[in-house]
Formats: sequence, C-alpha cells, structure tokens
Amino acid sequence: MLSVKRPLRVALFTDTYTPQINGVVTSVVNLKRGLEEMGHVVTIVAPKHPQQIPEANVIRIRSTTYRPQPEQRYAFPPSLRKILEFRMRRFDVIHTHGVVMPLIGLGIGRLLGVPVVMTYHTRIRDYVHYAPFYASMSWLLNDKRWYVRGSKTRTSVSRSLVSSLEHRTQVLAARVDQWLCNRNLEIITPAAPMADELVEMGVQSPISVVPNGINLELLSQPRQDPFPQYRAPQNAKRLLHVSRVGKEKSIDLLLERFFIIHKAMPDTHLFIVGDGPERKNLEAYTKQLGLEEAVTFTGYVANTDVGAYYQHAHLFVFASTSETQGMVALEANACGCPVIARAEMGIISCVLDGKTGYLIDPSDAETYAQKALELLQNEPKRLEFAAAAKAFAFVEGSHTTMTKRILEVYERAIGTNKGWADLSLTEAVSTVRKELIS
Repeated sequence: MLSVKRPLRVALFTDTYTPQINGVVTSVVNLKRGLEEMGHVVTIVAPKHPQQIPEANVIRIRSTTYRPQPEQRYAFPPSLRKILEFRMRRFDVIHTHGVVMPLIGLGIGRLLGVPVVMTYHTRIRDYVHYAPFYASMSWLLNDKRWYVRGSKTRTSVSRSLVSSLEHRTQVLAARVDQWLCNRNLEIITPAAPMADELVEMGVQSPISVVPNGINLELLSQPRQDPFPQYRAPQNAKRLLHVSRVGKEKSIDLLLERFFIIHKAMPDTHLFIVGDGPERKNLEAYTKQLGLEEAVTFTGYVANTDVGAYYQHAHLFVFASTSETQGMVALEANACGCPVIARAEMGIISCVLDGKTGYLIDPSDAETYAQKALELLQNEPKRLEFAAAAKAFAFVEGSHTTMTKRILEVYERAIGTNKGWADLSLTEAVSTVRKELIS
C-alpha cells in the first residue's frame, strides 16, 4: 500500500483521449476510473480535439492535425498559463502515455520537480511509416512513379533506397525510445516480451510489467446482436477483427489468411471493426482477393458498443505483431470469444495457447487457417475455449488489479524522486522555475 496517507494527485499526460477510439484511450480511461474509485484525484492532460466534449479535470492544450495520420492530434508545448495551472494543482506524480506528450510531461515534471513515469504503449519503430520524411520519400521512390517505370535497374534502386530508408528510420526510432525511457523514473509495459526488449535496447530505468485493464463490467453486459444490420448471410460463421485500420496492424495478411479459411468454409464472414488510413487500400485488396462479399468494414464503433460484436462473434482473428499488449484479445476473451493470433510481442500474454485460443507462428498462414477452421467446425470445442477465455479474462483483465499495481509504481517514483536541482538552465529560466515551485 502507498505510504502517502492522503489521496494522490495524479496527472495523466496522453497523446490520445476521447473522442478518439484506440487502445491507449481505453487504457487511460480505465486507469482514471480505477484511481478515482480508490479516492485519488486524476487530471487528464491531452491535445485539443475538434469534437471534444467538456469534461471535469481534463485540461486540453493546443494541438494540430498530424498530416501523415489525419485522425491523430499532436500537442504543442503548453502555454505559461497552462503551466501555472499545473503548478496550482500540485501533482504528486505525472504518468505519461504516447510519444509527444511524454516529452511534454517530462518537461513539466522537471520544471515543477514532480516525478514522472511512463507507460510504453507504442514501439515507435513499428510506426515509422507515419514519419513525415518517410512518407514523402517513400512516395517519391515508389516504383510506380513515371521516372522509375520502364527500367528494372531504376525499380531495383528505388526499392533498395526505400528498404534502406525504413531500416535507418527504425534504428533512429529505437534510439529515441531508449533516450525517452531513460529519462523517466519508472517505465510500465503491458507485457513481459516488451520489457525484455527494452532492456536489450539499453533502457536502464526500472521496468514494471502491468497489463492494461479492461472494463469487464461494460463488456459482460448482455447486448443485442449487431451483425444483422450488415449485408452478410444470417447463418454465417462470424470472424471478428477489432483495431485501428493502419499498416502496422497487418490486416492485409489477415485477409490472406481469411482467403484460405473462406475457401475451405464458404459460410464464413469477416467483420473488420475500426477505421484508419489503410481502409481504402484494404477494401481494394479485398476485391482483388475476391472477398468483397465475405468481408465487411464496419468503420468505427463506440467503446460502449463494441462488446456486442465480441459477444456475438464466433471467433476473434488478429494478425498484428506490433502490439505491446493486444488488449482487444483480452476484451474478446472477456466476452467468450476465442482468439486466433500470430505469436509475437504482447499478444502472447493475452492468449493461453490451446485453451483460450491459438498462437500461431507469424509466418505460417496455413496453420493459422487450420486452427481457425478447427474451432469453427467443432462447436463443443469452441464453447470449451469460450468458457476458459472468460475465466482467464476476469482474472487478468481487472482494471482494479491494474490500478493497484500502478499505484505501487507511483509509490516507488515518489520515494526516489529527488527533484531536479541541476537542469543546466539559463539564469532567466531558473528564476521562473523557482517562482513556479515556490
């Protein structure tokens, strides 16, 4: 238990918050809920959003649309007025989430002498395709450009340059990850494989493995079947995928695996819940595979409604290997929906292989399809997996359990924080800092 007797004043600095829908938002919302249920005071600090709704204890700071990823907002450094507001709230700890807000949170923490911890949600090098220079250079070097077409040499050189660009960008992103993590007093990762990887990268800050909690109460409420509203055979076996529709989620590979499943079992239908920059490309690829009648892209579904999709699906299918946890798999389990996933990164901690689903070698498409068919064609076995999945999720997915473990991290950070006596600041900035913390 915390040695601090009074309620803590916690600031959650996050790149994404409502009305956006993604795993980080879900994690932050559940943590806020858990902390408040235990009597602590939580302030959310997030970028301004055009569709935001006023909410108590949520501070929005100026932001702009990030062009390579239009649904994403990136924050500017906070104004002096905002910094003074942070100072008045007397935070005991700052907990950051994302990529940009952790930098801002670190700056505020150092300025005000507040301990800073970070949850490592996103492995930056898996998202280098959203870097502005990478997107621009990849477009210029695309082998479909007129100055590349018609020559095997030019095409080969173009592809080699793109590959080199991707590798160098990933190396740079890994160094940014290392630098950022080592500036925090504590690091939280949702799964052990990610913690191991951070250590290999040279991260020296203490690392705690704390799985993200899910809203078990909301997910377990019986819901009406949402699938009849879509154009799909009424008696089809429903395969479900829930995620942001981005390149890093490997939905193209999921479609290729579903092609094998559908060929062997035509009465199957894949529902892809979510939206994102790759949707048009994936819809075109679906037609190319001849699956346009067997695949439905639903678009975004509110967090409050997504439980209905899990509850009425026969199988949850996932192909991403970039997950630091893979919380959607845990959500599917909580609703009694067995999971088929590629065995890499954080998803491993959310599936009990052979009991709540199957974890498949990432490169083995045939086995992936075979295991999915095994459960779809054997209803007693699927129901056995469904029962085990529910029991597993209700132990591992509790947001209360997550909150208690994170409070232990806060306690250590508060206990080891010695302030920031030497920041190598100019005399003028040092004067401002002294006034702020006095």
